[in-house]
Amino acid sequence: MKKNWYFAFILLFLTTLLVACNVETKSESDNLAEVNKKDDGKTEENELLYENEKYGISVEQNSAWTFKSEVVKSNLNVVLSHNKLEAIISSVSANKTFEEIKQEIKSGAGDVEIISEEGNKLFFKSKLKNAIRTDVYFKEYNDSNNFIIIFMSPVSEYEQAKPNIESLLNHINL
Repeated sequence: MKKNWYFAFILLFLTTLLVACNVETKSESDNLAEVNKKDDGKTEENELLYENEKYGISVEQNSAWTFKSEVVKSNLNVVLSHNKLEAIISSVSANKTFEEIKQEIKSGAGDVEIISEEGNKLFFKSKLKNAIRTDVYFKEYNDSNNFIIIFMSPVSEYEQAKPNIESLLNHINL
């Protein structure tokens, strides 16, 4: 008879212990989940695709843009991509005007057709069989650096790419 009471007591003790541990584990899991939700909220708001503090530029995460490369020599050159759309963000000397930069780009681009040239924007396409559309945006920044943002996509896919271009332009912080 004593063995039955002893067995029942141990069984009751183990059951109580397991229930108590389960409740504690569950509340710790709930607390951890709440912390993760808070962290995720902060991360989504401030998540950056790219940042360079020296040049004072950041690109907020958006759409399906991906970071491809960064080269820093005398200037900063960052390449981002979205499917067949490429974006190049480059720093340029503030000593050069956009008119000078446009002339350099046009002479270096080869045989192209100018689509539009207005203000701080230049749009052209190559005359190749598989033509490439290029959009160039000039952004004044400070006394030492300005930025040009270049988008390149196949002409056949430009209309589909245009919303992604506008979206990225809105997510670049200088």
